Amino acid sequence: MNRKTLQWLYAELPTLVSNGVVPAEVAERIRKYYGEPEAQGSGRRWLITLFAIIGAALIGGGIVLLLAHNWEELSRPMRAAISLAPLLLTQAVAVWVLWARNESTAWREGIGTLLTLAIGTSIALVSQTYNLGGTFADFMFVWTLLALPLAYLLRATLPAVLYLVGVTIWSGSVTNEGVKSLWFWPLVGLTMPYLWMAARVNRYHPRPLLVCWVLSLVGTIGAGFGAHRLLDEFSWWMVLYGGLFAVWWLIGTRWFGQATSIWQRPFQIVGGLGLWVLSLVLTFSEPWKEVAHCVWWGDTQHHPMEWATALVWPVTAIALWVAAWRRRDPLELWLGGMPILAVLGQAMAVHDMEVAAAVLFNVYVFVVSVTLIASGVKERRLGVINVGMLLMSALILCRFFDADIGFVARGVAFIAVGTGFLVTNLILLRRKGAA
Repeated sequence: MNRKTLQWLYAELPTLVSNGVVPAEVAERIRKYYGEPEAQGSGRRWLITLFAIIGAALIGGGIVLLLAHNWEELSRPMRAAISLAPLLLTQAVAVWVLWARNESTAWREGIGTLLTLAIGTSIALVSQTYNLGGTFADFMFVWTLLALPLAYLLRATLPAVLYLVGVTIWSGSVTNEGVKSLWFWPLVGLTMPYLWMAARVNRYHPRPLLVCWVLSLVGTIGAGFGAHRLLDEFSWWMVLYGGLFAVWWLIGTRWFGQATSIWQRPFQIVGGLGLWVLSLVLTFSEPWKEVAHCVWWGDTQHHPMEWATALVWPVTAIALWVAAWRRRDPLELWLGGMPILAVLGQAMAVHDMEVAAAVLFNVYVFVVSVTLIASGVKERRLGVINVGMLLMSALILCRFFDADIGFVARGVAFIAVGTGFLVTNLILLRRKGAA
């Protein structure tokens, strides 16, 4: 619920209680559930926080550049002392912030960001000074693990975000070291307590939303790093990412179902866009030809850990999809069922039915676009209708490159969809104006 609506509700609650419409206990429960509405100056406070973060990053970068200018001329003990000085100084400031500015988000986020950068800088400089060796992956691993406690200690979001990005970079750098990259998921799991603490009061607050946006993006990237051998040898990418994006979508619709803006729908946006792009790619026959040549020819007994991790996503998606049947939401059912179609398409491709698999996804994309349009018309939501129209236009555009379809048929299809765009928008705008 947005701030204005919440303020209106809180203003009406005393009247509703006095008139006997709502019991006082229910009104108190409503206040506890939604929490206090953000004050008018909340935007200004977040702007100050943003400036504090940017300032901390610039200060950290400036210190590194100043040290780099005369670095080679300094003695080794002097270099070691300078390497540790930013870390010790920022730690002292962090203690002061916890003592005197503990309620200031700007101070906590700013010093958390600066201390995270100072940890990485000190590790790199000390390692270079004493030639400690190690790889880039080792450096990222140590840096991220040391930075994560700052998120909990300072109640700061940026250290958690930087940790997630760092873990993803580490996972990508160890893809050639067996199953090491699968540790990406347990490492990501270390941020879940922080996300729960940040979201338990208000899941639509900018702090948990930022973590969810980053989590959905790095999770998408990390899934490919962890299962890269399956993607290369077995062409498992359509089932893996079909399951992953479906999980994002279904989790988002359940956890952020009352969102009022795009920013408040991290998992729906990433999952929906992923399903959209993946489904359009699978409307072509070329990906299915690749599946027919390699999916079952490899030894599936190899890489058992990768298989177990990769299967988690489609299995979880199907479980969430089955649970969604009780809500009878057609869009949720169609998008959440995409992994089932991906498995069915792979089975078709293995039996030399690549064209049939492509046709299956052409029908799927068409049905989803029609479902979006129908849902938007029913609820008078112009944005949903336009998304459905865009999806149908994208499908027609993909078929534009098929040599078997004549230019006349392509042109007529584009004209029909364009006319539908204009007419539908005009009708709904007039209805809204009349209402």
